[in-house]
Amino acid sequence: MSEEKICPACGKPTAGYVPCPHCGADPSLRLSIKAAVVLCVVLLGIGSGYFLWHTSTITPQPISIASIDSWMNYASVWIEGTVISGPQVDDRSISFEVQDASGESIEVDVYVDPQSLKAQGKIPMVGDRVKLFGMLRVHLDGSVEIRVSSLDKDRFTGEDKFQVTSAQAVSTTIRDLTYDWYGSQSLKYRRVTLEGRITGMRPLYSAKIYALEDNENNTVDMFVHNGLVYAEDRQLDLNLLQTIRVTAGASEYSYKPQLALASYDDIEVIENAIPTHVGIENINENMRGQFVKTGGRIIFVEMVGESNSLEVEKRYLWLDNKDNPMVWMWESVYKLLSDNTRKLLKRGSTAELTGRVSRSGELEIELVGPPELSLVGGTYEPPLVENVAEIGSDNVGEFVTIQGEVGDDENVAAGAGLPSNRKLTLRDNFGETIKIWISNTIYERIPAPPAVMDNLRVVGKVIQSGSGFQIKPGLPSDVVKVG
Repeated sequence: MSEEKICPACGKPTAGYVPCPHCGADPSLRLSIKAAVVLCVVLLGIGSGYFLWHTSTITPQPISIASIDSWMNYASVWIEGTVISGPQVDDRSISFEVQDASGESIEVDVYVDPQSLKAQGKIPMVGDRVKLFGMLRVHLDGSVEIRVSSLDKDRFTGEDKFQVTSAQAVSTTIRDLTYDWYGSQSLKYRRVTLEGRITGMRPLYSAKIYALEDNENNTVDMFVHNGLVYAEDRQLDLNLLQTIRVTAGASEYSYKPQLALASYDDIEVIENAIPTHVGIENINENMRGQFVKTGGRIIFVEMVGESNSLEVEKRYLWLDNKDNPMVWMWESVYKLLSDNTRKLLKRGSTAELTGRVSRSGELEIELVGPPELSLVGGTYEPPLVENVAEIGSDNVGEFVTIQGEVGDDENVAAGAGLPSNRKLTLRDNFGETIKIWISNTIYERIPAPPAVMDNLRVVGKVIQSGSGFQIKPGLPSDVVKVG
């Protein structure tokens, strides 16, 4: 008995006919399971190989900064662009600002040890190109930042997650940079090299701003973040009147050009100028704008407070006599002095200093930063006026010492929310009286403020008030209780 033939496609008897008389299937053309498995494996291998080749050759596509939206908060993305500000550095990270082709910018925080970044040449300067991978933060106020936490390579592409391509420096001058800034701005956000003389330094909370000047009195500021010391592991030693050659980024502050330094290595001192030595009594109008080296004995020191707080704004020094040009400094410059120098900045000390001659009503000498000031200790007391009734208009501007008993303590209103200024009435041994004007800046710093019936010894400047005269102390130490 012959075996019945069954169609593998439709399951009906075929009586041995090929193709099947019911469905037309030809079993001789069917692929075996083994062959099908082999074909699938081959195709899978080809596909996997192509995928690996593709992923190894593509580069990550950075997103446009302008496209960042609130829904992207905490997203990990690539960003690419030009550094336009910074760097700002602390002991654990650096930060800077990047602008891409969209014209928008983003704050970048790299949480890596600054010394490691410097060793790898990865502390960017304004003008450099960066490409980086990090996590976006989109804040409620609409500001955005991206945080980079690793210098590792991307596991898919093998690219570094933080790449810095240094820009080619462009040689220029302070004059050309300034003219370009208000013209074509072709140097904006470029890496530049120029020369200038240090004519001042303003210390801020987080940075120092050095003033660089050329021979035509054109100036540009140089921003040096205090945190760079963490990357450099040394202090920046720059002095007044040094001529330096610096490579820095042409950044912007308050619509003006500002050089942004990224490394101490980018500064070269090429000259140390020596200022003209002039006796303070010989300083005249023809020296305005010039730096001079001068000195003398300090006969009075006055600190002046800010109008809206109790903070000290400036300090004034008079050397040798009241008619000589006054020396003054910002309080921020005073704070740059060493502790010992600050202790010696008082009456009687002999000073030698370098400052710039200027005029604000009268000729003055501004002690600028980095401060060039040396002091030798000494003592000095202005002449004692025993009978205050002898003080008249001829004495205005002079420095005197008076002594007597406090007969009255009057509050004089200062700015809103500030302690009052004080006006004391002092009666001498002859029964004559004079007013003592003490600003709140000084009064609040007197360790034991004077009270009615206290005996005081006061050193101060004679000032005119209406038809009368007052004594104005310059420092808290000018008001001393005696007896």
